[in-house]
Amino acid sequence: MFHSLRIKLAVSYSFIVLLCLLLAGSAFVYLLRDHQRQIKLNQLSDLAQPIAWQVRMLERAGASQEQVALFLRDRASEMDVRILLVDPAGTVVEDTGNSLKGDQITAPDPHPTPERVSGPIAVIVEQVGPQSFVFIAAPDRVAPPATDRFAVRVPAYRVMLAVPEQSLGASWLELAPSLSFAALVSLVVSMGVAFLLSRSISRPVTEITRASEEMAQGRYEQYIAARSRDEVGRLAEAFNHMASQVNSSHQTLKDFLANVSHELRTPLTSVQGFSQAMLDGTVKSPEEYGEAAQIINDEAARMRRMVEDLLLISKIQSGQLPMDRSRLDLSELLKACVRRTIPKAQKQDIALTLEAEHPFDMLGDEGRLEEVFQNLLDNAVAHTPKGGEITVRTEPTPTNRPAAHGRGKDIKRPSPGGIQVKLHNTGSFIPLEDQPRVFERFYQVDKSRAHSGEGMGLGLAIAQEIVHAHGGTISVESSPETGTTFVVAFSFQQSATS
Repeated sequence: MFHSLRIKLAVSYSFIVLLCLLLAGSAFVYLLRDHQRQIKLNQLSDLAQPIAWQVRMLERAGASQEQVALFLRDRASEMDVRILLVDPAGTVVEDTGNSLKGDQITAPDPHPTPERVSGPIAVIVEQVGPQSFVFIAAPDRVAPPATDRFAVRVPAYRVMLAVPEQSLGASWLELAPSLSFAALVSLVVSMGVAFLLSRSISRPVTEITRASEEMAQGRYEQYIAARSRDEVGRLAEAFNHMASQVNSSHQTLKDFLANVSHELRTPLTSVQGFSQAMLDGTVKSPEEYGEAAQIINDEAARMRRMVEDLLLISKIQSGQLPMDRSRLDLSELLKACVRRTIPKAQKQDIALTLEAEHPFDMLGDEGRLEEVFQNLLDNAVAHTPKGGEITVRTEPTPTNRPAAHGRGKDIKRPSPGGIQVKLHNTGSFIPLEDQPRVFERFYQVDKSRAHSGEGMGLGLAIAQEIVHAHGGTISVESSPETGTTFVVAFSFQQSATS
């Protein structure tokens, strides 16, 4: 039963409500006790006055003690009270409850002051035998009607009502049934509300648990609806982000394995085919042997480069390849890369321009950064048609620069001081659906180049890892109208020297 989070929450809420009801009820009863006692005394006082008046009328009419006693018993039975008749000495001469007759109790003064014809109700608490009683006495003198011309007389007997003190102290128990019913209704309603409220917490947790179990079975495409902005809602959003990352990583791993298998299959097929031809005698002349050996050597070198690139990416990601942190001038590094690329660009009638007017000092691995920008320039030359233009430009980094594509997609990074290098070429276009994947290993937008063996699709992946190792970002922006721009941004305290 208690294996369900929803049941646990509902029971917890109900227990808290019950505890609050008990505490509130106890405080209410404690504060109400004296009030209820006073209410009970007032009720008995209201009964004592008319009975005392009637006894006085009987005395004035000359009724005997037996007649008065019979009258009191009738009134006691009718009003469900206990009435005593006490003489001036405090002796109980009549008790409708029978047990106090003949006992001595403290009686109020039977001779009040003459100016007061009616006095207050007297309340006396006294131990009589094994039991404590509260005695309520009517006024010693009672004013006669306005038509009564006789003098006011002192009564021969005092009328008192007797109540056991224990029953008077427990008068609040009269409210117990109403309080218990109200508490029961409140508890039932609170349990229903608690059960509904617990659903808002337990439902997302249940969905996350189910989705986690699905992911453990290899079904990574899971989504939890975030129905609130509280901690549970943020938990659902965090789970969705995690599931998306896990699914992306799983897909990347699958693509990586498929790409590695594809990239290795072609050279291995060539190596196996030509080596088999050499073994079975198909290749006979020295020229054929030389050609076959050259092909085997080229394919082996290609596989070696691919393995080395993959190991390089792995080392950078794991931090096993430390970057040399020496001071360098980024503008001079870009000039060197452009000078090496100009001859290749001129052969294809491509205009290559560098716009880096001021030096920018930074700490970094010059060799690795040179590899990044040389790779970007080589890609730009390879994808720019004849008569096109390639522009390399440096400029300060904006305060908040959104990453277009690549790691950290659509996240604005504050850059209080830094530089960004924009490498733009005309005539090429990367489709929008391909832009997020250009930095993946083995991914090539131009599938024909992949089949021709001109590239393995690892250059941009290596460039991204090197840039990230320097605390920078790399992104791509492309459109059919303007061409393609790669943006490499670094955050550092730039200094310009003239």
